[in-house]
Amino acid sequence: MKPLVIIAEVMDGSLRSVTWELIAAARVIQRLKKLQSDQREEKEGADQKNFPVIQVIVPGQNPMPLAEKISSATGTDVLALKIPNLAAYTSEAYKNCLGPLIRELAPSHILVAHTSQGRDFAPGLAVRLRAASISGVNKIRSHEEGLLYSRPVLNNTRNMVLRPEPGFPLVLTIMPGIFSPQASGVKHPGSIILKEIFSGGGQVRMDHQKILKNKSNHQKLKQAQTIVAAGRGVGERSNLESVLRFAETFSASAVGASRPLVDMGWIGHDNQVGITGASVAPRLYIACGISGSSQHLAGMKESDWVVSINKNFQAPICSHSDLCITADVMDFIHSFMEED
Repeated sequence: MKPLVIIAEVMDGSLRSVTWELIAAARVIQRLKKLQSDQREEKEGADQKNFPVIQVIVPGQNPMPLAEKISSATGTDVLALKIPNLAAYTSEAYKNCLGPLIRELAPSHILVAHTSQGRDFAPGLAVRLRAASISGVNKIRSHEEGLLYSRPVLNNTRNMVLRPEPGFPLVLTIMPGIFSPQASGVKHPGSIILKEIFSGGGQVRMDHQKILKNKSNHQKLKQAQTIVAAGRGVGERSNLESVLRFAETFSASAVGASRPLVDMGWIGHDNQVGITGASVAPRLYIACGISGSSQHLAGMKESDWVVSINKNFQAPICSHSDLCITADVMDFIHSFMEED
């Protein structure tokens, strides 16, 4: 059976934590394919006990320490792809190096993180591999005709279920914060293969200059015991003042926000909760008018207790809440403050 290939996420020479989530997602696919194989064996009487192996590719100038870390922690086979002239990530270098290598491996699936880096090179890699591509996968399940993959659509308020045509490799970008790594009780490390390749030769058209990072300080959010987070459901920018007063009624509190409010300039990036903001774990998280995109949910999923206030009881945030209050956010806050 064709292998499952994972492209480890490497940034500034370090392994990013989303790599462990990619391995968890690959194990879901592995388990579902084994289940389907067992069902075919039972139905057809054929011996189909084989199931796909997982192989992680670690690209970089010095990939061996990272490869050894993955191998010993997960027992997964790792291919350390040494690229001596890769000073820093570029999509061109990744596609030039990974394309020929992955064609040799002939996998059924290629798993990439749905991050700024993964979203940058995955579509072009799929084109080079003549592969199908599904971005932002947040659920994988079995179907009698193959595996089904879900991804958020309609401003993250619904999930679209897709079944790719058989016979093509499949590039998946996996949404961070969805597939939780689990301790597997590894007894033996996986094998490690070192392969060296140069990127592009004299045909390089893209040169890395530098990485510019937003200057932000999420410490107040990370230290807060209660976070009151505002979304587009607050209606108007002026209503944030009421949200702030509402938050002040709780001790050790901070005000958070969903990405749209930050993008519109209503509130600073220091307040953003989500994949591109802060990952928080307060004792109480109050979501005010937040629909609950998968990116936002990934940033607050470690909260002990979640209360959502939303007039749409079918909003995704409600299914991830301990208590869902179906009401207009501002009406609720004004009533609460009057009672207080």
